[in-house]
Amino acid sequence: MFIGREKEMGIMEKFFDSKGAMLVYGLRRVGKTTLIQKAIENSDKPYIYYECQKTDEKKNVDLFVELLKEQINFVDAEFNSFLQVFKELNKSYPNYIVVIDEYSLMKQYYLGSKKPGNNEKAEELDSEFQTIIDQHLTTLNLILSGSSIHIMKSLSEHKSPLYGRFLYEIPLSQFNYLDAGRMLSPLEYKDVVAFYSVFGGSPYVLERINLKKSLKENICELILEENGQLRMHIRNNVLNELEIDSDLHDILNVIKNGSKKYNEIEEQAHITTSGLLDKRLSKLLDLDIIESKYPIGKELDKRKKYYQIKDNLLKFYYAYIFREDNRIRLLTPSRFYDLYIEPSLTQFISLRFENIVKEYFTIAISKGMYSEIIDIGTYFGPNYEFDCVIKKKNNKYSIYEVKYYSKPLKLSIQRNEIKQISEIQGLEVDKIGFVCSSGFEEQIVGIDYLTLQNLFFS
Repeated sequence: MFIGREKEMGIMEKFFDSKGAMLVYGLRRVGKTTLIQKAIENSDKPYIYYECQKTDEKKNVDLFVELLKEQINFVDAEFNSFLQVFKELNKSYPNYIVVIDEYSLMKQYYLGSKKPGNNEKAEELDSEFQTIIDQHLTTLNLILSGSSIHIMKSLSEHKSPLYGRFLYEIPLSQFNYLDAGRMLSPLEYKDVVAFYSVFGGSPYVLERINLKKSLKENICELILEENGQLRMHIRNNVLNELEIDSDLHDILNVIKNGSKKYNEIEEQAHITTSGLLDKRLSKLLDLDIIESKYPIGKELDKRKKYYQIKDNLLKFYYAYIFREDNRIRLLTPSRFYDLYIEPSLTQFISLRFENIVKEYFTIAISKGMYSEIIDIGTYFGPNYEFDCVIKKKNNKYSIYEVKYYSKPLKLSIQRNEIKQISEIQGLEVDKIGFVCSSGFEEQIVGIDYLTLQNLFFS
């Protein structure tokens, strides 16, 4: 079942009406191949799909030509480069969509090798595809796709030979909570919040959830079991590029489920070598594993910058499982869950629920709601922090307090929060709101209230 990706499908439809090249990239198992194949299926155009291997160009060309011979009766000749192949494709096989998937793997073969000249060969590969795009796509559509975010993003940077060569670029991310909820149907909204908070928005991950089983059962079977499908997915697809660098694991272990500033990471990860933490954070940002954020109004203050892990499943892994293999094995997954996960799981989910509320406002803006919003984030003060703060065009603010509770939000708590907000100095607040996963004991006139039904637009 294909869900979501309406915006991306629209872009690909426009691309297929032209001739040229497109760039698609995203982390492994995020749905790149499914998106491309579905879009091609809707286009009714003939296509060739080739997935690069982590080897040199000549071996990839040989495999590509072998595939072409099998599928389109390609000319029987010797080819030494992709350029030669595309010359023939463009001349003799018009109107095809050609997908070169995992292009980054072929580049990684050269970039990861210490053999002299291999770095230059990686650059030559990009230059070769520049020539292909400039001269040999007059009858073809070419999609370059890959999972190495850093390598694929660099293709469109100013220093790259491929700069300005792509008609469209699609950086494919995980599903937001709303599209994830469509995959998790028919769960109730509160269960969707819990499952999404733990498992995140990867279509591959969501497809492995057994909706007939509880959250605990899915966590135990998929993540805590030593050979659980998602335990293996994290190891093989998410952490594969980190294995040789213990500093990266230490940084992620410090950030875990929360947000950390530079000095906190430096101190808690014990990284004291000058410049080393900057390099490690840059690598994690390039890999699209973490993201950097600023509180609203503090974008120019580097001391306020903080870092978060992007993927909910990876947050869960570092919050509960990293370096706990022996304990899980000793106790069994079920017992480990009861002792080490269950007592703090509500708190874990509550932090993710705050992000869901921010996602809600972003989605609502795209639907034509809240047109006055210009920024969404957190707000830090001397002795307070507000979960969800909205800045408007008139430079006034709306503050929403977000609560993930099992019972309706009490009136006394609401009044206490309103009192704190009213005492803020230097921030003009024109609206106060509450979001609670279990509704509200009572509602106060003039306060904005959002329920799960509102968040899911139902």
